[in-house]
Amino acid sequence: MDKNKKKIFNIASDLVFSVAGLMLMNGMLQLLINPKLNAWIGEDAFGNYQSIFAVVSIMGTTFGVAANYSRMVRCREKKDKNGDYNIFLTIISVLCVAVAAGTLIIYRSFSPVHFLLLTVLMVLTVLRYYGDVNYRMDLNYKGFFVYYAIITAGYCLGLLLFRYVSQQWMLTFIAGEAAAVLFVLLRGKIFRGPNLLNKSPYFKETMQSVGILSATNLLSAVAQQADKIILRLAMGGEAVTTFYVSTLLGKVVSLLTTPLNGVLIGYLTKYEGKFTKKLMAAFTSALLGLGVVAFVACFIASEIFVKLFYPDVFDEAKQYFFLANAGQIFYFIANCLMTIILRIAGEKYQMYINVIYILIYAATVIPLTVGYGIWGITIALLITNAAKFLIAAVVGFVKVNSNNQALPEEHA
Repeated sequence: MDKNKKKIFNIASDLVFSVAGLMLMNGMLQLLINPKLNAWIGEDAFGNYQSIFAVVSIMGTTFGVAANYSRMVRCREKKDKNGDYNIFLTIISVLCVAVAAGTLIIYRSFSPVHFLLLTVLMVLTVLRYYGDVNYRMDLNYKGFFVYYAIITAGYCLGLLLFRYVSQQWMLTFIAGEAAAVLFVLLRGKIFRGPNLLNKSPYFKETMQSVGILSATNLLSAVAQQADKIILRLAMGGEAVTTFYVSTLLGKVVSLLTTPLNGVLIGYLTKYEGKFTKKLMAAFTSALLGLGVVAFVACFIASEIFVKLFYPDVFDEAKQYFFLANAGQIFYFIANCLMTIILRIAGEKYQMYINVIYILIYAATVIPLTVGYGIWGITIALLITNAAKFLIAAVVGFVKVNSNNQALPEEHA
């Protein structure tokens, strides 16, 4: 096998392991965990759980992924140190205490037990989102797959705890997140060794990097998860369940953002060549093509999957399948394109794009949801996510041109 073929094979293999790991976890969530929880606790309570879990996801994808991506970028310069990132994660863990308390107060479900469980779940979720960098830094995607297989097994154990030990849904997810963090603690390198909480000479640079990415991810995560929160506050738990089910297959595909971006950033940070408009056009076209295929598959599969696993919600949810899945697919391909922007233009342009994105989101999602309910939020998310993809594409082409980058002849 020549060098180029071997490289293509390695990238394809890494992508397969990466996607397989996350799909195993999310497949278990959608095929077993969530349908069982919905059947056992009812539509209204299931919607409330989804709404609270949205806050947990915001914390994980904001700060865990920010630390993860920052470390991936900085490891190229050998400026990533355990102590710097562990200090950041410790600060975020303290923040989780306040966020958990505020969430439960707003939802009027505060109790010492709920507060303790939600705080633990948030902290572990942040650490879990960060934890897979242990494998991605070394392009060890077999280890990445094992990591997510352990999370999956933990969720299954947690479901048994919910059913037979305690009717606290948070235990289901605490078991999975704790299993992943413990695995990295025992077998990995990012939570072990000397100087675990010591600052390095690069601490200030690291905090600037992770700070910008956190702000960027916060905007994106809020936009992705706020639909459940807004619907819950505006219409109640049953509306959240209906909308969740109508977007379910599209959201499963959008979750591929994490493994696909993980592979992309892993190779892009090690890529020493230059970017051209031709290469940018190839990335953009490939993502659009992937989006079309994913949308058709999601729309067709929704009719089968939802009727099979959520029969009590199917009749209400099916009318939203077309537009709801389209909105989620645009979210998926837009965030994949944002990873390429990170390599071409750096963290600050991700921030600029997401500021524009959140302004469009606020101007469309909130008023349309209040005025038109589920139809309103479905249409608004399609508009917002399509706009993000278009903006990211324009920025990518402009930056490639302004940087006057050119690939070597053999790569052009």
